[in-house]
Amino acid sequence: MAKIVCVTSCITGIAHTYMAAEALEQAGKKLGHEVLVETQGSAGSNPFKQDVIDSADAVIFAVDLEVIGRDRFAGKPYIQVGVAKAIKSATELVEQVLEAAANGTAAKVGEAAPKAEAPAAAEKPSSGEKKGLFGGLFGKK
Repeated sequence: MAKIVCVTSCITGIAHTYMAAEALEQAGKKLGHEVLVETQGSAGSNPFKQDVIDSADAVIFAVDLEVIGRDRFAGKPYIQVGVAKAIKSATELVEQVLEAAANGTAAKVGEAAPKAEAPAAAEKPSSGEKKGLFGGLFGKK
């Protein structure tokens, strides 16, 4: 069983903040992991104690605003998404952050993101003609 700490906050700090928190907690329970959520919003917040953060395996920031006290999570593997994604895809986020933390591809709070492999070169049109704006949608010149 893994332990994940999450921070949720939306622009108004009311409904979506708590909907994302509930979705993440339920996803953790469904997958057999401990998921704790700190909500930040207009009603204030109840920050995690540092030992709770220190004992976590990973962090999910499901936020539409800056995380208050982000430096408390320094060095922890994390992913950051908007609250809407957390509401819709909480199970996938829990799986994603744990997989990225386990295989070392997760960004760590306060550190530069790991370098991704260089993308493959874009393919050029095979006929040699230029497609132009909108990929030739409006015919040839």
